[in-house]
Amino acid sequence: MGLGTNLGDREMNLVTARDLLMKHGVLVVGQSEIRETEPLGGLDQPMYLNQVVECETDLLPEELLVVCKQVEGEMGRPAALVWESRVIDVDILYYGDLEIRTATLTIPHPGNLERDFVVEGMRDLTGS
Repeated sequence: MGLGTNLGDREMNLVTARDLLMKHGVLVVGQSEIRETEPLGGLDQPMYLNQVVECETDLLPEELLVVCKQVEGEMGRPAALVWESRVIDVDILYYGDLEIRTATLTIPHPGNLERDFVVEGMRDLTGS
């Protein structure tokens, strides 16, 4: 999972997101370093803090997506925001070896390889 935030207490937002994921049946078993990154989308906004977390869950991918959106909503992120500042962004980066392409979900996440914080975060988790 990928977590990102650029509003409010960014470090606490990451902690809260991890806690809420666990509350909803998503066990966080590993976490990368937290990295400060430039905002994507070309908009003038504050810097982001990003983190990759390794999770275990019995939820199916579509159910996990619902939990991601639920966590975002519980933390105050409006559902319609795209490429704008946010209190939290929770993305499914990978789900084991599954590849999914539906109208609502793409796994692996299409931006994984273009985002250094994802590549570096995955290295943190795998130790390579």
